[in-house]
Amino acid sequence: MREEALEIQKAIEQEIQKILNGLFEDAPGELKDVIVEFSHFVQRPGKRIRPFLLMLTYKGYSNTDDENNALKLAAVIEIMHAFLLVHDDVIDESLLRRGEPTLHKIYESKFENEKLGKDLAIIVGDIISFYLLGVLSELNIENRTFKKVLKLFSDCYVKTGYGQLLDILYTGRLDETILTDDIPAKISLLKTAYYTFIYPMLFGYYLSGQNDEKEIKTLTEIGKLVGIAFQYRDDILGTFGGDKKSVNDIVEGKATILIKKTAEKISSEKKITLFDIISKKEKTQEEIELIQSLILESGALTETVNEINILVLKALDLIEKLFIKESFKEEIKKILNKMLEIPNIGEVTNGGEISG
Repeated sequence: MREEALEIQKAIEQEIQKILNGLFEDAPGELKDVIVEFSHFVQRPGKRIRPFLLMLTYKGYSNTDDENNALKLAAVIEIMHAFLLVHDDVIDESLLRRGEPTLHKIYESKFENEKLGKDLAIIVGDIISFYLLGVLSELNIENRTFKKVLKLFSDCYVKTGYGQLLDILYTGRLDETILTDDIPAKISLLKTAYYTFIYPMLFGYYLSGQNDEKEIKTLTEIGKLVGIAFQYRDDILGTFGGDKKSVNDIVEGKATILIKKTAEKISSEKKITLFDIISKKEKTQEEIELIQSLILESGALTETVNEINILVLKALDLIEKLFIKESFKEEIKKILNKMLEIPNIGEVTNGGEISG
């Protein structure tokens, strides 16, 4: 199965390249350099979780060797992911993505204009989303399945957009609402679970020609559980560093599960301090370390790690109930088990790196 998994990943990369080549060829001559930079951005090494899950689900349920439609959709959702990252980086004013400059910073450097860099990144992202709708029209599937896929595609990115809106609304302006309305869980579901796990698996399932309501419900629940766990894990890394991440979540004042759990456990006086600091636009290193200390002392980190374990184990239990080919089931389980690999957080050193 390992060789087949590598072949799937290779085929995904080739399909991504094919679509990007088409995008480049269609671009006006004077704009080709702008599009090339986006293509390079997409091709940076990444996990490719979404297209890989789609292909594993498709091949796990399909009774045919024809995978052209699945590969095309898999490549589309990975390029869509890149487009969303481009806009996310503009919103967060991020400097780096996957260890290299963000796309708007590349454009800024290229044209020596900060505003132009952001403007170009926004419009390029818009172009990509509309171009990919054209690519979707090339899917060679029967009409009823095509309508389902198109509706799922729309639902997927509408929900992701709502999650992003919540994230923006509660970044740097936290209060008791994140506790009473469980904002971190809603953001995790809308911004992460749907488009990273639930919909990629459903895309693969529908393209395989299957349509069992019980199986769809189980796939959806698995995606929900592991998607929330995935975001909670990301919250830990974004709070303490790790996996090439810095402490951006604290710096930006994100409404993470760690902040919610900490606020629930500490005294009213400390809670006021927590919300005051996390909502500040600029934070000192001492303030960042104070937030980290409150999280650790409250037990919020330990509780979040335990919750991740519970969510993933529930998802793994549900996978056993799926009527999917065993080898592909095992490969999906490997992806889910990755969520349990959380760096050991001992002492938090200056700069937010993990030691111990």
